[in-house]
Amino acid sequence: MGRHSATCVAAQQRASRHGSQASIGRVGLLAVTLGVGAAVAGGTAVAHADDSVGNDRGTAATRSVASTTSATAVDAGPSVRAFRRTGKASVDTAVADTSVADGPTSRPRSVRKNARPVLALLEVVRQEFETAADRRAERAAATTDVEPVTPAPTDQVSTQYGSIGKWMVEPSGQISDYGGQREDGKSLLEPVNIVIVDTKSTNAFQARLRLNRAMRASGFPPQPIHTGGFRGIINGKAYRQQPSGLLQGYSDNVFFETNNHGRIFGPAPVATPGGYVWSGTFSEEEWGTYQGRPAHLYVSSNVARDALAAKMVASGRATCAGQIALDNAYNTDTVTTGDHDGHAAVLILT
Repeated sequence: MGRHSATCVAAQQRASRHGSQASIGRVGLLAVTLGVGAAVAGGTAVAHADDSVGNDRGTAATRSVASTTSATAVDAGPSVRAFRRTGKASVDTAVADTSVADGPTSRPRSVRKNARPVLALLEVVRQEFETAADRRAERAAATTDVEPVTPAPTDQVSTQYGSIGKWMVEPSGQISDYGGQREDGKSLLEPVNIVIVDTKSTNAFQARLRLNRAMRASGFPPQPIHTGGFRGIINGKAYRQQPSGLLQGYSDNVFFETNNHGRIFGPAPVATPGGYVWSGTFSEEEWGTYQGRPAHLYVSSNVARDALAAKMVASGRATCAGQIALDNAYNTDTVTTGDHDGHAAVLILT
């Protein structure tokens, strides 16, 4: 979310400026390196020329500079003659000419030896420029990566009925994960997918009575052998589940057969006086084994949600007000909400 928000746009502009500055810095580095390389090459050649004259002539070197220079010019070959005609000579020509040795005390071998580090340095700079574009592309891709959002037990969505919590929460305070069962190797989170609105009750006790009567009349009475103790969050407050009996849940069939079951949380006061709102988590399950033990296995969230809505409307105990988006459908590398589509059915008690 928010890929095209102002913050992201600013981040992209900063990345673009950084990339431009990095390119300018590399160009400057190349220029400096080339200058240093030329200076080193030139300085080395002069130093060896001076040292050679001193070694060959001793203290008389200063008196024979003219004759030595003349002799060197004559013996230097095409490179020097070309320099006299054009005022310049290529590096390749100079290196090729200095490869001719006059004898054991000749100096071209020293010149070649000191040219190698400079050429190696220039090769490193060339390779740096060849890979600079790839590195800039990698950095740009890294800055656009978006970390997956991690759901939190306290996540809520603002709706016309209040801030509805996204999840059924365990007694430990964590998002309920179907007793630790895995779905395709992922944690199976249990989302809220039902919202029930009571516009007629004047207190919480009356709201609980009306809810339980409506559930029984719709074919979803409290049934045994379902885990309990869960909570749901509405307007920032955690509410205990209904039904409140030990190991009970609302279900349309016995526990050892495929059934649609769930828990409902509340009642929380709505914005208008004299009304309450509930949230609920329902899923279809079947009896089976998990890791060698008897267990209820997850089948579907959407099937159970739609079954409850249809039966409550058919019973005359509620009308359907459509669906609201709770943005609580997940399917990442580590977590899933099964077939849940991120919406809750809204039922208005009659």
